[in-house]
Amino acid sequence: MAQTKIILRQLILLFVVALFFAPRSAGFCYQPDPTIACQFLNSDAVFVGTVVSAHKIPPPSEREDDGWLYTLTVQEVFRGPQRAKVAVFTENNTSRFPLDAGKQYLLFASKFHGHLVIRGCGNSALFSDSEMVIRELRNLRVPDEAMIEGRISFSGIPDDGTHVAGFRVVVRGQGKKYTATSDENGWFHLRVPPGEYSAEFEENPPWKITPYDLSFDWPMRFIARKGHCSGLQFQANPK
Repeated sequence: MAQTKIILRQLILLFVVALFFAPRSAGFCYQPDPTIACQFLNSDAVFVGTVVSAHKIPPPSEREDDGWLYTLTVQEVFRGPQRAKVAVFTENNTSRFPLDAGKQYLLFASKFHGHLVIRGCGNSALFSDSEMVIRELRNLRVPDEAMIEGRISFSGIPDDGTHVAGFRVVVRGQGKKYTATSDENGWFHLRVPPGEYSAEFEENPPWKITPYDLSFDWPMRFIARKGHCSGLQFQANPK
């Protein structure tokens, strides 16, 4: 019986690790939907470009999706290599971000399987709709610390309801404790030294605040990396 319990615990642990540390390639959007600064830090390329060609790409394996490979001429680079042309790929799933030939876009792309990949999660958009985002990008710098941002949802996901301000989050790691307070939109922000951390909210009746299953980084244990951003999503429910 004891041996059975040990094996069961090991299987549960393997499932949790697979769920929360798998590559971010699934066809849905992890939460929170990133701020401009957070997505900038976690992207390998951020640029403005115009689509000059598009090609349908078959799935590389039975477990992966087909998609489209686009070539763009580059007009402005905020992060990544300075190139005259860039190729990006988007999978044919629910998180796809299809592009139209001849149109100009602001794109946030990340490397995956040898391609720069774009998704419909976050701040990629038509150039004509991106004036405020581009203005912010031109003033962003990569910090020496690690950045943490998180959000509490009071209305489920997608988070399009009202929020309650003033909840205190405690982040522990590297032998220290850091605190922040959520604002009127449910957000909190911290900068910490790189390392391994956990985050939880202090009790605040009548609400019970727990990590959201599809949080971009798992709040109970995550690695905050120098010059990158950890995204934490929480869900508030009445007790």
